[in-house]
Amino acid sequence: MIEDRVRYGVDSFLEDNFFLPPKESYCLEERTESGRSELLVNIKGDNLCSEDYDHKGKCNFLKENSPFKIKRSVDHVLLQKKNGKWILHLIELKSKVDNKKWYEIKQKIRASYFNICALEKILGIHIDEVRTYTTYETTGFWNPSRTTDPKTIVAPLGKPMPPAPEQEWENNAIHVDVGEFVEFRHRAVKMQRTEDGTKLIGKLSIC
Repeated sequence: MIEDRVRYGVDSFLEDNFFLPPKESYCLEERTESGRSELLVNIKGDNLCSEDYDHKGKCNFLKENSPFKIKRSVDHVLLQKKNGKWILHLIELKSKVDNKKWYEIKQKIRASYFNICALEKILGIHIDEVRTYTTYETTGFWNPSRTTDPKTIVAPLGKPMPPAPEQEWENNAIHVDVGEFVEFRHRAVKMQRTEDGTKLIGKLSIC
């Protein structure tokens, strides 16, 4: 059961339907012109789920036209209370992941992380851990030295170079620049295409 202080923050300060009614299972979807994805998420413990988070309201004090794409967001967000601590789960639904998409995913994770951290005082919680997830059907990583997009290989001034995208993917980690590089746990979720080819489906269990 969500504690009273958290419920007060949701009911009093957030726009209607920002979070779904708490459940142990959610069917999270992505509907785009390029394809559809449907992810069944089972989660244990107290939780809050913001479905279709990329279309929800964000902090208006963030730069609208920042080169850091600070207005981008992941598709779905879950907050889970486990052993007295709150875990932030950031979920992005993709069909194919390559170097360019990985760079964009990092931008979305960063912006979503900033926005959700701003909710901490509103909800009266503290986020103790961040976990990230990307669904995919196929991957197409390439050697970074061959790319024509310098943003995907050049480290910000004064910061160390993060590992190559494929290395991060294989090591279940993602390094996000929030002023310094921070490492979040990452999980790749393999999806299957339905027989009629109209959508990707998959399952994710969060313990």
